[in-house]
Amino acid sequence: MSSDISRRAFLRSAAIAAVGAAVGLAGCGTSRSAASSSSAAASSAPSSSEGAGQSAQSGDATANNGGAKPLVVYFSYTGNTDTMAHWIANESGGDLARVTVKDTYPDDYDATVDRAKKELDSGARPQITVDLDAGKLAGYNTVFFGFPIWWYDLPTPMCTFLESYDLSGKEVIPFFSHGGSASGANSLSTLESLAKGATVRSGDALSIPGDNVANSEQEVRAWVKKLGYSA
Repeated sequence: MSSDISRRAFLRSAAIAAVGAAVGLAGCGTSRSAASSSSAAASSAPSSSEGAGQSAQSGDATANNGGAKPLVVYFSYTGNTDTMAHWIANESGGDLARVTVKDTYPDDYDATVDRAKKELDSGARPQITVDLDAGKLAGYNTVFFGFPIWWYDLPTPMCTFLESYDLSGKEVIPFFSHGGSASGANSLSTLESLAKGATVRSGDALSIPGDNVANSEQEVRAWVKKLGYSA
């Protein structure tokens, strides 16, 4: 695989999970040392710029979520996942929790590509900041979990989150933007392995190409309604 193709695969190329396995990229779900601890942030999230799983059941948000609002947890680099997350929160009446890294990723695309690959291959767990604590998280039965596909897998900050927060007993519904890995590549199996005790609804995951996100508001809102979480 050429260097140029490898770089484009990070966010934009038509990648598939088998390609990721072929180049030997480590996934977040492989054996790791203890995760870096998370840190709560006082500020709110800023506004923006296939795997097995249970099927969605139709109904209203109260029936699906036991009367509580859902939580929308997400990580975003280019702004695509941020945009999707805000639509989901608005449509569902849910709350937002944006995951950021303490050591922010550089604006330079190539530098971020290089860093993301090193983190994934080494099993790094970047320290994160998110306005969420155990008590607050306990109030939610459903968590919409959003991310971009990075190197055919979850971005490592979201692995830190999953190893730092207890999602047991909750329903976790993934949504993601991608540059060609429409099935989610390795990300959904990683999510299933790290969200211990949670019901990960991979079969209901929302997948949207990054280039299409700006024009996908109705698709995103329709997806939330179909799941029965429209406010």
